[in-house]
Amino acid sequence: MPDKTKSKVLIVDDDVFISEQLNSILEDLGYQVSDIAFNAESAIHSLKTNPPDIAILDINMHGRNQGFEIAKYIKDNVNIPFIFLTSFADESTVNEASKLTPDSYLLKPFNEATIFSTLNIVLQRHHKNNSYFNIKIGHEIHKVKDSDLLFIMSSDKYIEIHTKTKKYLKRDTINSFLQQNEQKGICRVHRSYAVKLDNIDSVKGSIIHINNLEIPISNTYKQDFKNAYNQL
Repeated sequence: MPDKTKSKVLIVDDDVFISEQLNSILEDLGYQVSDIAFNAESAIHSLKTNPPDIAILDINMHGRNQGFEIAKYIKDNVNIPFIFLTSFADESTVNEASKLTPDSYLLKPFNEATIFSTLNIVLQRHHKNNSYFNIKIGHEIHKVKDSDLLFIMSSDKYIEIHTKTKKYLKRDTINSFLQQNEQKGICRVHRSYAVKLDNIDSVKGSIIHINNLEIPISNTYKQDFKNAYNQL
C-alpha cells in the first residue's frame, strides 16, 4: 500500500484560490505538493522536471480544455494516475473526458473528505496494478506483474507459476517462493496449490474456478481460504 506521506501531487488549475485551497488540504493530509501549474505548458514542464506520483488536472483553463492536453501527455509519457477536476458536468465534456480514461473525477466544490478518499483509492489501485515480482530461473530473471499472477501449482520438486500470459517452471516449493517474494493476496488452498484471490472467477463448493481451470480446496485450508476470500 502506498504511503501518502511520501506521495507527490501535481496541482494544475488556473484559479489561484482553488489551487491554494487544494494545496492546503493536501498538506494537511500529509501529501507533498510537487508543483502548482496554471496551464498545459507549465504542467508538462513540471511533469518532465519534477515527476509527481499523481496529478490533479482542472479540465477547463483559460477558456479551453487544457486538462485534456495534459492528460494525453501523461498517458503517452508518464506512468502516473491522474484525476480530472471540474465544475462542468455537461455531456460533451464528460464524453471527451471518458475517452482519456482518468483514474477518477473531483467535482467543484470539493472538501477534505472527498480529496482524501479519492486520492487514497486511486493511489492504492495504481500501486496494486503496477507492482511486480521477479521469477529467477537459472541465470534469467523474469519480471511479472503482481496482478497477472493466477496460481502456483506444486509438481514434485518444481512449481508451476501460472500467469495470465505465461507459465513458468521453477525448482522450488510454494512456501519458499511466497516467502522470498513477499507475495500478498495469495492464499494456500491445497498442499499443491496457492491462488491469487483477486483473479478467482468463482467458487463452487470445494472448487475454485480460475482462468477456465478448476483448483481444489482441501479441508486443511478451507477455513483460511474462506476467511481471506470473504475479506475481498
